[in-house]
Formats: sequence, C-alpha cells, structure tokens
Amino acid sequence: MQDSTTVKPHIMERQAYLQKEVAEISAIYRRCFPDHTLQLVVEEGDDPARTDPVVLDAGQAVQALHLSSQYLGRIDLPGPHPNAPVIRAVLRIPRAPTKGEIANAEAPWRAPRVLRPLFRVAPGAYEYIRYTAERFRAGRIRRHNWKKQPFGKGSPILVPSVQPDAAARPAILIGFHWLEVGGAEKMAFDTVNWALAAGLRVFVVASVPSIQRLADRLPDHPDVTFIRLDRYLPPRLWPLYLERLAIEENIRLIHIHHCSHLYASLAHLRVSVPWIRVLDSTHIVEYVDGGYPRMSGVWSNYIDLHHVISGELVDFYRDRFHVPHKVKLGRMLTRHDGEVALPALNMTVGAKVLRVAFIGRYYYQKRPIVMARTLGALARWARRNGVELRATLVGEGPFRREVEQLVRSYGLGDAVEFLSASADVPGLLRKSDILLLPSNNEGLALVCYEAIEQGCIPISTDVGSQREIVPPGLLVPHDPGAAVRRSVAIVNRLWRDGTFLAEQGAAMQACYRRLAADPTAEEVLMPIYRAAATGAPALDDIL
Repeated sequence: MQDSTTVKPHIMERQAYLQKEVAEISAIYRRCFPDHTLQLVVEEGDDPARTDPVVLDAGQAVQALHLSSQYLGRIDLPGPHPNAPVIRAVLRIPRAPTKGEIANAEAPWRAPRVLRPLFRVAPGAYEYIRYTAERFRAGRIRRHNWKKQPFGKGSPILVPSVQPDAAARPAILIGFHWLEVGGAEKMAFDTVNWALAAGLRVFVVASVPSIQRLADRLPDHPDVTFIRLDRYLPPRLWPLYLERLAIEENIRLIHIHHCSHLYASLAHLRVSVPWIRVLDSTHIVEYVDGGYPRMSGVWSNYIDLHHVISGELVDFYRDRFHVPHKVKLGRMLTRHDGEVALPALNMTVGAKVLRVAFIGRYYYQKRPIVMARTLGALARWARRNGVELRATLVGEGPFRREVEQLVRSYGLGDAVEFLSASADVPGLLRKSDILLLPSNNEGLALVCYEAIEQGCIPISTDVGSQREIVPPGLLVPHDPGAAVRRSVAIVNRLWRDGTFLAEQGAAMQACYRRLAADPTAEEVLMPIYRAAATGAPALDDIL
C-alpha cells in the first residue's frame, strides 16, 4: 500500500472529493430504491456542472453508448434479499471547476454571427433588434398552458396508511432554482435560516445543474442538508426519491423557490404523502412564457399558499388564476422598529462630479449594453456641462467583456471602475448619486430598496413591479434607445432643477415607506414554519 505521506496533495484532494461524491450517490440511490440491488457505474465527467445521469430500467444492460474513457468503476449496493430486482445507473462525477469557471457561470457573450458586424458599429441598433424580437415573443405568451391542473380535496375514508417517521423531528424541504446569485435565491437562502430558527430541520434541493457557487452560504449546521439531486438523479425519479425522503425524515412542509422539478413532483407527493403542505414564492412574470408565476398558477390546486413579493403578482394570481384567497404579499424587506429613517439625497444641484452606479449580473435581463450606452450618453452630457462623470459597475457575467470594450470605446476607461459581485454594495450606494437599472424585466429589484436606503436615486425601466418602488418621474421606457435618452434627460433635470430633485427624492422615499408598511416575507412565512415545527394540527390551523 502506498504511504499517504508520499501522495501529492492534489491527488489526495481528488481522492477525498471522489469519496465524498460516491457517498452522496450511494445515499441518494439507496433511498430512492430501497427494495433493489443497485449497480451504479461511475465515471468522471468533463463538465463542472452537467452530469446527465442515466438510470436503466430493471433488467436492462449497460451499453457501450453509456460509457466513456473516464470510467472509474462500479458501486454495488445489495438489495434486501438475494432475488431483489437489479437497477443499473451510469453516473458522472463532475470535475472540479477552474478559477475562470468559478468566476463566470458562462463563456463571454458574443452577438450572433449574422449580427456581429452590426453590433460592432452600432450596438444600439443591435439592442433594438433584440428588443423587437422579445416583444414579438411576448405577444405569443398565450400559447403556453395557463389552465390549472385539476385536483380534488380527497376523502377522509381514503387516506394512505403510510405515515412519516414520528421519531424524526419535523423537517422542511426547500427547493431552489440553483444556488447562484439572484433575487429569488437570496429569498431562498433567507428561508433556510428562518426555517432553522423556527426549529425545523432543513433539506435543500436545486433543479438546475450548476456549480452551485453559493452552496457554502448555507448554514454550517447539522440540521441543514443539501442533497445533490441536481447532479445525480434524473428529474423523472425525483418524485419517488422525495416520497421516501418525506416518510423517513418527517417532511411536513415544502417551500418552492423557482424549482421546476418540485412543481413536477407535486402530483405524486400529494397522493403518496398527503400530510405535506406546500407553499411557493414567486418574483417575476416573464414576457415569453409567464415564467414561474405561470407555472405556480398552473399547479395552484396542489399548493396551499402562494407567497409573492409585489402587488403586481397579487393581481396576477387574481386575474389569471382566480385564487386571491391563496395569495399572501410579503415584501423582501426587514422590519424596523418605528418609522424607517431614510437619509438625504447624495446628489446636489449643479454638482461638479456625477457618481453613477450599476449593480447586477451581466446578463441580458439587466441589459448591460443599454447601461453602457447610457454611460456613453451621460459622458457626452457631462462634457457639455463641465461635470466629471465617475461610474462604478458591480457584477459578473457573460456580457461583462462587451461592456468593458464599449466603455473603452467611449473613452471612459479612466472614469469607470469594475468591481466583483462581492463588493460592498451599501457602501458604494452611499457614495453614488444615481443607480442605473435599464433592465429588460424585473420582479421588484432589491437593489432599488438598497439605493433608497443609502440616499441614491434609482433610474429604472418601467417594467415588472418597478413602479411600486420607483416613482413615475424616475421611470424610463422599455425601448432601449428611448431608455438611454430619457435617462440622460432625467439626470439633466435632477442636476439643474432643485425643486424636481427634491420632489423625486420625496416620491421615492414615499414609495419605500409605503412598501415598508406591508408585511415582510419573514412575517408571512415564520408563523407557518413555527407551526410546521410544532406539528401537523398547528400547521392545519394556519394553512
């Protein structure tokens, strides 16, 4: 046997990683198939996120098409008796991500080949073409399914005999979209902490395969478990696994945060483990297909409560799915004792320096190209008016390289600072006059709350629920060219007109205080979590 002291550290690290993943695979498949003999073929994948697990039907043999040159070996898990049916699977352990992959989820963006020459000479024209295409797709939204899945209330004389393991403390299953940067994900992380504080054990799953960069932000606590179904279990088998999890771990509550595989599992779970209560949280209606609020509404008959973050979504569930009695508004704010003390505006009339911020992921949803064009237009305005423009841009993503190139082409290399997503956002906003948010779509952007709390003025496109937090005088059109022009016009008027500046400051603070008077997400969800931790009767009383 090789002396461990002679093994290179990176080899030992890889072996430890493989052993950890083998243990995860074994636990998932043993729970999913307790009555089977398992033969699990393991390979090392060539992707840091996607693994494409393959589970063969009972009696089906492994074929050459299932294998690759990265074959590692086989895990054998015996069944409960010698004649137990055999299940075979081919599973790939993802390779470790590179530093570049950890920093960026996707490769740098490039315009489609046919439009690349246009983008190089006229990025505004490219943005308008994409905007027009988005508007066309939005016009076809009704082609998607908007009909609620039917489901009845059941009969007390037909109740499954199976019951959860009462020896296990009550638990909650929280479904993430993924464990990456995003507003919905921030809420999901909050709910993990709230559920833990309420006394529940917490199991976490994610539906989208990814590096899950923020997994280390889950509480380091023995009552929190992240189960890697996203890596190792095909979506069609999630319902069977979750049924066993619910029974063995006394799952009392499911909370869905944009987790499509959990929605798809609800039919099986409702008939196999009917004691479970279900709630979900939604954030943004997508133009193309309605997004997760549409999916949520379609499954509404299987869901006990829809938690939403905006008034727009309250109206959406009422008008589209006619379930106002199931909807509760809970803002993504922290409750403060007494009235919120908001600071004076950072911007002053006629100032010689204009400080602009952009905070967001460099994805099309945030329209970073429109933001860069707005900076270029503001730079021209600043030169005409003897103002020094300073901009700080926070975030990561595939569009960042193109934004950097545009900034240089506008001669703003020395005026613009790029910071990573880990930057001190409140500190930056405290020193900024204007926040640019020219998004293609938003739910209700958290960064607008943060900006107002720090005296920074948000200028946002009039999309989603933004008008709930941004007053009309600070909203700009969705059209990308019009958004750029209107943003500059608003800045110009704020800079010249003290009355307008004061009016907009008062209006945005009034928007904030109006939202701050609404229930918070924590106030809506914590009573439910506490009831789940107490036991089934208490949960029945509250849902």
